[in-house]
Amino acid sequence: MPGELRYTSLEDALAILSHAVGPRARRETLGVRDSYGRVVAADVVAKEDSPRSDVSHFDGFAIRSADTAHATASSPAVLALERGANGLGVYPKDRLRPGRAMSVLTGGYLPVGADAVVPVEDARSKGGAIEVGLRVERGEHVYPRGADVRKGETLLRAGRTLRGQDLVLLASSHFESLSVFKRPRVAIIPTGSELTTDVADRRSGKVVESHSLLLRHLVEEAGGSAVSLPIVPDESRALALALKRALRRSEIVLTLAGSSAGEPDLVESAIRGFGRLTTSLVHGIKVHRGRVMGFAVVAGKPIVILPGPIQGALNAFIVFAYPLIRHHLGLGFERPPSVLATVGEDWEATGRFRGFDQVVYLRLTKDPAGRDGLSAMPASGETEKVSFLVSKDAYALVPGKRPFLRKGERVEARLLPGFSGLEP
Repeated sequence: MPGELRYTSLEDALAILSHAVGPRARRETLGVRDSYGRVVAADVVAKEDSPRSDVSHFDGFAIRSADTAHATASSPAVLALERGANGLGVYPKDRLRPGRAMSVLTGGYLPVGADAVVPVEDARSKGGAIEVGLRVERGEHVYPRGADVRKGETLLRAGRTLRGQDLVLLASSHFESLSVFKRPRVAIIPTGSELTTDVADRRSGKVVESHSLLLRHLVEEAGGSAVSLPIVPDESRALALALKRALRRSEIVLTLAGSSAGEPDLVESAIRGFGRLTTSLVHGIKVHRGRVMGFAVVAGKPIVILPGPIQGALNAFIVFAYPLIRHHLGLGFERPPSVLATVGEDWEATGRFRGFDQVVYLRLTKDPAGRDGLSAMPASGETEKVSFLVSKDAYALVPGKRPFLRKGERVEARLLPGFSGLEP
């Protein structure tokens, strides 16, 4: 009967889902230059020292420090100038002998035997020699071998999402490729006979299918690879066929709309049509808004049921789809990152779903009290209201057993990649 949906707590639902999907992370080898944003699958250990040999910090002259042990301004050390390597990236062939110096550029390799550098400003050329009027210590103006990286050192740990500076480290350490977790393909199936992709359509009464624009980017930012499928009309057979295609092509499936608290429920009906291939089905979660959200596992692959209204769809993505994508990346059922913020005003859940966990959206600003950190202004908006979400930067998951936030308390403000953006 309509309205008789049984609700499962979010904690229990996540436990069921994590058990049903089991281990999911798959690895692949990827070129370093193509690995930005990917998750490292195995510790990366340095194969050699970096730099591989002593290099100079200055344009100047490579010397043996012992040759300047008694040098003073009035009695400078005179060192015969030898021809060295031409340019950078070339090892000098000859050993530097006592009483000699060799020209070197910033970043250039020192010859064997040299242990210090005299900057060009501190030496005076005199024929085929230089005069050094000060004592130079061993290692002075030298960037020694292995100063950046030592052979055998762990450069990056498994589970790290690669950033730009990581690629520099890998490339400079002569890594051509590395093992990363595969990005899960995430199919997005919008449902509804009233939907259209034509944003210019104002006359037919159709509704523009716009929610997948957000979902696609949320998937990509979470580390997945989004696969946007055509709109499916409100027909059981059409939805069943779309689900079959999506399950063949993807590791995770998101259905958008077609789910309700009563009958008919097209998504649940289509999922049940898979029979024994459906090993788990949880429909109805104690989360507001979006309580008709849920999930199923069919042929070992998760299907996340996202409600049609934008806030319900976003909430279902937050609590189920994001953790699933991170799980496929070897990171477990990870939540989005968070920052601590001070609640700027009181907020309290109301209505018949007060005891449900609440996804509360926050606007983050610099703390007006002058303290270090951020202020979080909580608010509730109509579930269909898109403009409400545009003005928000983060969210907090408020438990049903304590359905309120008090001004001045600290809250974990979750930053959902693709949704959150801290503005001045």
